[in-house]
Amino acid sequence: MFDDQRSKQVILVAHCVLNQNARIDGCAYFPGAMGDIARLLTDSGVGILQMPCPELICLGLDRSGCQRGDTKIGIREALLEEDGWSACRELARQLAYQVKQYHQHGFEVLGVVGNNGSPACGVDLTYYADGGPGPGAGAFIMALLEEFERQGLSLPLTAVKDHEWEQGLADVKRLLEQASDLE
Repeated sequence: MFDDQRSKQVILVAHCVLNQNARIDGCAYFPGAMGDIARLLTDSGVGILQMPCPELICLGLDRSGCQRGDTKIGIREALLEEDGWSACRELARQLAYQVKQYHQHGFEVLGVVGNNGSPACGVDLTYYADGGPGPGAGAFIMALLEEFERQGLSLPLTAVKDHEWEQGLADVKRLLEQASDLE
């Protein structure tokens, strides 16, 4: 089954890596995609599963002014509130389903590429409203890891960072190389 030209390799990628237009105002470092990273992925022959952007889905494109009454709150904090967290968990559930479908049909899911500094998709660096960037995962990555654990899935994670994209490129290359070493 699925005996055609496809590589049968897939990687999950944060939405904004492939579409900077989804970023909050003032945070896009590229006109479209992070070109070198997108080219690396497409040139490698791996299928790209673009993860949804929970920030855009839950808070809209102009989400710089998240308000709760008279109080301004951060994007990560808004995504951790009941409605945001519920949406993150549902999106994570949908991604876990897709990963399981790929596994069930003999595909290799190579890993997850997040975007460090993102309040949603940071892997080990996120943005906090009360202190700027700091250690920890973004809200969506937290939900994704929780759902993966619940469903018995485990994937390697790496992250890019917009203004340090060269390091991110090296990290994504390493993830791709590790996958080819396992073959």
